[in-house]
Amino acid sequence: MTEPFADTETDRTKSKWLGKAYQDFVKDIGRSRTTLRALFYYALQRNVSDYPICGYFVGEIRVTRPYHEMDGEKLPKWMKKAVKLGYIPAHAIMEEIPGEHIFLPEVARRDPYSIEVWLNKSVLNPILFPICEKYGSTLVSVNGKASEKSVKELFLRLKKPTIILCLSDLSPGSAFFAKDLSTKIAESKPSGSNADISVKCIGLLPEHVLELKIPMVRGSPDSKENKDKFKKYLKSHALDPKKMAELDALEVYYSGGIAGFLDECLSRYKCDFNLDHQREQQCISIIH
Repeated sequence: MTEPFADTETDRTKSKWLGKAYQDFVKDIGRSRTTLRALFYYALQRNVSDYPICGYFVGEIRVTRPYHEMDGEKLPKWMKKAVKLGYIPAHAIMEEIPGEHIFLPEVARRDPYSIEVWLNKSVLNPILFPICEKYGSTLVSVNGKASEKSVKELFLRLKKPTIILCLSDLSPGSAFFAKDLSTKIAESKPSGSNADISVKCIGLLPEHVLELKIPMVRGSPDSKENKDKFKKYLKSHALDPKKMAELDALEVYYSGGIAGFLDECLSRYKCDFNLDHQREQQCISIIH
């Protein structure tokens, strides 16, 4: 059976390599759906010198070498062709969906508090929402920064004390997502509102990069103000402020991937809240 048409033999060769990398990811990591950036981080840590370098003649392979960070620039191109050629299943690589998205749990828990998970990218929603559903938590994804609309909707659905756990890349443009959200919530608080909201960044933190040995890669252009803040933030951790690390890397470097990471975080915070509530009730009983 002949293979589907490819634009060039180079396309076929590179796409075949990516299909093999994906199959290795599924075998080693145990997940068939992932993001393109997670596949990028997986390719970086593969200890295999099989990335094809094409020679002068189209499709001619003169040498192979380990995958390099700079090769990531063309990864979207090879991914699309790998799907077209059938080397990667059509829906295996999740993509960013523009806009803001709110996923409410089907069953609301009767806890004395609520937990929401916010992140500034939507590509991870299919992985994270099942974990949020498990703990009765709301999942919110925004583009870069939260809009006034998303914060207004937050106040409208609040019925009890709420903690917002934030996930964002460790980069100049995303590292302060939680802080910016906290400021916007404080500034948008309706007059007379007694809403009890706290915001905490749970990842990606410099400590995670160091502990999990996540490689930092070349970052995207950003404003001087963000770069200066990021440099100051990383100073005590001896990390290169000219580079970044992404949440997607947890798919490769954290046992259970980013779903396992969030599961552990929500489990810990649920436990902490329950203990605090028990202490509060005990205190009330003693006072009465």
